[in-house]
Amino acid sequence: MVSPKLPELTLGDIRRIAVDAQLLGALAQVVAPMTPKSVVDLIRRLGYVQRDPLNVVAQSHELVLWSRLGCLDRAAVDRALWQDRELFEYWAHAAAVLPSSDFPLHLWRMRHYRQRPPAYGAGMASWIVDHQQLRRHLLRRLALSGPMPTSAIGDSSTRPRDGSGWAGLTDHQRMLEVLWFQGLVAVAGRDARGRLWDLMERSLPAATAAPRVSRRQAVLELARRSLEAQGVATPRQVARHLNGGAPSGIEVFVAELLRLGLAQEVTVRSRDGLIPGPWLVSQTALSEWESGALQSWQGRTTLLSPFDNLIIDRRRTELIFQFHYRMEIYVPPTRRRYGYYVLPILAGDRLVGRLDCRRNSLSGRLEVASVHREPGCPADSGRAPAIRAALLSLARAVGMESVAFTDPGLLPQQWRTGLLD
Repeated sequence: MVSPKLPELTLGDIRRIAVDAQLLGALAQVVAPMTPKSVVDLIRRLGYVQRDPLNVVAQSHELVLWSRLGCLDRAAVDRALWQDRELFEYWAHAAAVLPSSDFPLHLWRMRHYRQRPPAYGAGMASWIVDHQQLRRHLLRRLALSGPMPTSAIGDSSTRPRDGSGWAGLTDHQRMLEVLWFQGLVAVAGRDARGRLWDLMERSLPAATAAPRVSRRQAVLELARRSLEAQGVATPRQVARHLNGGAPSGIEVFVAELLRLGLAQEVTVRSRDGLIPGPWLVSQTALSEWESGALQSWQGRTTLLSPFDNLIIDRRRTELIFQFHYRMEIYVPPTRRRYGYYVLPILAGDRLVGRLDCRRNSLSGRLEVASVHREPGCPADSGRAPAIRAALLSLARAVGMESVAFTDPGLLPQQWRTGLLD
């Protein structure tokens, strides 16, 4: 029996599918003003938005929301998180903001961390066993007095660096992180001192009381949502999107998505030939593609957080966008190629450049230290006004009055006039 020929897509095709799936294309609705509902609806579609302490322009999750909604209202985000409790903070690829309705889907990982201490690594697992008294003490303190900041709970002395991801934390901080991973404590709020901790069941009573789902059901649903959020991906990319990894045997879940008709296998061709797969496209994305809607798609221009969902899988980004991106914050200034805090520039289905910028609250300006056009990007001067419009929109969103270029003479020649007008 001859196997049916798989649908074939080009790299350009899957770029459009990926951008549209991430609500960054012209087909995405731009909502203004931002509301708690629009924030929650967007994060439900994306699955998560990464939360990072860097606040050079704005926090990462705020930039992700702005890139898609065209506006920013921190009060709307805070209300969805801390008052309505429609969102919560947990680990999804990294520290992230997640829909509270998805809590049952992440419970398998919480239970995994409770039942298998070696998941933390041998050294950390041994530390947890040796500090059970501290664990009980913290849970009692929070039960009696939560929510409360770390500084009010325990000691402030830091441990020496030990080469692990837990280095430099106090014992109290380490144990709070462990309890957070285990789903026993929650980030119940934030203030000037940082995170406020409380018992998970008190912070998210409705979510924690929701019916439980099996590990298999949870991972299958997360795999489906991962593919929907990416539009098109390999099984390995689906796994990396699943909380930074997935249980062994992701192929089983991928096969189930295919069997249920929630995904279809496709081939992807570049100018150099077929790109090794297998590649999967979500049924939603494939239906939109086959309808012809994406073929006439023009896209739009916006700026992306360094931790944006579209580009956070650096290997995938390099493969389908031919865009090599690395954070240079910890690189000595003299060795930086692009700058300290660099935002990729998305135009349509291409990453056409990157710019280094920061918010200067004293001057009231969004300061742009450098702009770089990607090699191979068509020298189209018509892109510059759209990039400038995106910069002005971002400046307004983060409370700045204007945009200023540190050294206009170093701007790409083809874009200089349009950026400065």
